[in-house]
Parts: sequence; C-alpha cells; structure tokens
Amino acid sequence: MTEISVRKEMLTWAREYRGLSIEDAAERLLIEVETLAALEAGVTKLNLTQFRRYSEKLRIPLATLLRQTPPPLPPTPLDFRTFSGARPSLGFDVRLAISYAYTVEQNILELVDAHAAPRRGELPVVGLGADPDRAGERERQRLGVSAEAQLSWQWGDAFRNWRTILEGAGVYVLQQKFDLEDCRGFTVFRNPDAPIIMLNKAEQYDSAKIYSLLHEYAHLLLRQPGLSDLGEKHPVEAFCNRFAAGFLMPRSLLKEVLPYWPDSPVDWDRDLIAHYARRIKVSQQALALRLEQLGLAPAGFFARLVGQQKVSDSRSSPGGNYVSTQVSEVGYRFTTAVLNAADADRITTAEAAEMLSLAPKHFGMLKDRLDRQLADVGFGAVHY
Repeated sequence: MTEISVRKEMLTWAREYRGLSIEDAAERLLIEVETLAALEAGVTKLNLTQFRRYSEKLRIPLATLLRQTPPPLPPTPLDFRTFSGARPSLGFDVRLAISYAYTVEQNILELVDAHAAPRRGELPVVGLGADPDRAGERERQRLGVSAEAQLSWQWGDAFRNWRTILEGAGVYVLQQKFDLEDCRGFTVFRNPDAPIIMLNKAEQYDSAKIYSLLHEYAHLLLRQPGLSDLGEKHPVEAFCNRFAAGFLMPRSLLKEVLPYWPDSPVDWDRDLIAHYARRIKVSQQALALRLEQLGLAPAGFFARLVGQQKVSDSRSSPGGNYVSTQVSEVGYRFTTAVLNAADADRITTAEAAEMLSLAPKHFGMLKDRLDRQLADVGFGAVHY
C-alpha cells in the first residue's frame, strides 16, 4: 500500500492539538494503540488510507499534516461558560469550536484588509467597578431596544433578534455543537475588528442561549476573560451574570410586566413567574433571581423555585435546511460581510463560497434571508 511521507512530529502534534490521549486517538482512528504509537515514533510509515483517516477523523487538512514543522497553536480562550462553575473541559469538539472561531477571525481580518468587511463596531469599555445591573441597563438603552419591542417578539424569534442586535453593534456571534458539560460558550477578542462570541448549539433552550449570549457580551465589554460561574464566587463571572440580568430584565421592562411594583419583597406565585418569564423571553429561574436581587422577592425565592420547578421552557426551534444551518453557525454579520465583498469584487465567488461553506447558487437565498431578519428586528442600532 502507498506510504505517505508525514513527519512523526506532525502525527503527535495532530493528536495533542485535538486534546486526545493516544488511546482516544487510536479509537477515533480505528487502529490499535500499538500501531499509533509506532507511527508517532516513526517506526512504521503512514499509508494512504491512514493518512486520509487522520485528516477526516481529527478534522485537520491534509496539507497541514504534510507540513515539515507543526503550526503554532492559537491561545485558548479563558472565559468558558460552564454548569455550576465547574472547570471547563477541552474535549475534542470544544477544540474544534475554538479552531473554527479562529478560522472565522482570520477570514474577518482578511475582509478588513480588503476593505470589504462591515465597519468596525465601537464596543464600549465597562469597568469591573461599575454597577453591573445599571451597566446592563445602560448598554441596552445605548443599543435602542425598548421594553415594548422585546415584549412584542414571539418566543421563537427572541434569540435570533438579540443575536442580530449584538451583531449590528459589531460582534460576530457564532455557533458550534459540543458537549454542554464541557462548555456553554466563550469569547475571542484579539482584534477590535473581530470580537467573537461562540455559543453552544447543543443548548436546548433559547432562554439559556440568550442568557449565555449576554453573559459573553459582558466579557467583551469588560475586556476581562475568566472562568464562567453561574454563582457569585468569581467577581468577573458575577458581574457578567448581573449584567446579563440587567440587560434582559431592566427595571423599566419589569414595571411593564409586573402587575405592581412592590414596596417590600413578595413571594410571587410560581404560575405568575412562568407567565411573566414567557412574556420577557427568559427562563423562570433567571426572572426569579432577578426579582430576588432587586428586593422584589424574599431571600431564598430563587432557590425554592429551582427546587420545586420542572423544566418548562420552550425548546429551540429545530434546524432547517443546510443553508439555514450554515447561517446559524456563522451569523448574519459575517455572512453579510462575505456576500458584500463578493458583490464588490473584493473577493472571488469561489472565496466567498469557501468562507461560507455554501455553493454560490445559494447566495440569493442567503440575501433574502438576511433582509427578512434585519427587517424583522428593525432597530436603528443594526448597521452592517
């Protein structure tokens, strides 16, 4: 069988780049551990079938495996959002998502160099010493999102609308699927032209995805990454949680939704909490915690609701066709930038197709979809 000249250093690098032990890599590659060890040691040569399997199973281009020296590893994002503040796991799919984010970042900067990307969004800087509730409310006001607009949305449109608004402010919001126990999201912000939020497509509930979106947005404004924690233990994570709550549930909106503004804590009925949460398009837990933090519900109200509650949030809408799936992964801002660059002949149609992983025949459908989404949101802050 034909042998391929691949340096042994590249085989070891490929496995470690994807965070795999030699046992896990051998299982993924459908070979024995001893065989893989011999390949990495240079005792035996890689055949063509194994070479292609390396590329396919480890999701590394064939050309990369043929390099004489391993490429430098990109830095690992630090602000992972996880369950209950557990340390994040850099599993295979999480590492793929990180690689994907850096690939999109590189594409964005290439478009910027070609004067084809949308204008840079001027993200404000928020200090950690600021009041996070008020900071969230001020940022929402700056983006021009009224309480009336949020309350008018359909439940299934809320995540798409929030995403469109933040992308209009200058953020690229991406989605990839990886184990929720590993990570719920992270940010990449190495260049002011390419601030990126990565969210987990495995998140079942739009309300949780919306909260993660705003939590990660707070990380971008703080310019301070850190391990995410749903509790109040880490100051940066506590700030991001409170910022997200203030942004999604400002006092002005709560005054529109609640039947009255109490002078003292109220032990709200759980059915009412469910009703109000659905109107606001947040989870019942998030609303309960917000009411408790504002002194509108008694201490322990959030914990009691969580202990008594069955999950009842609506699930995210199921995926549609391939074009819809691709747009959901790369977002509206990046898709618009690529299509505009192709229309202006700043990049070729082939380059646009490669960046979007879509055939040119789908570009017309993409443009119609983008126009509809922007029209549905209709906020002045959205400028691509």
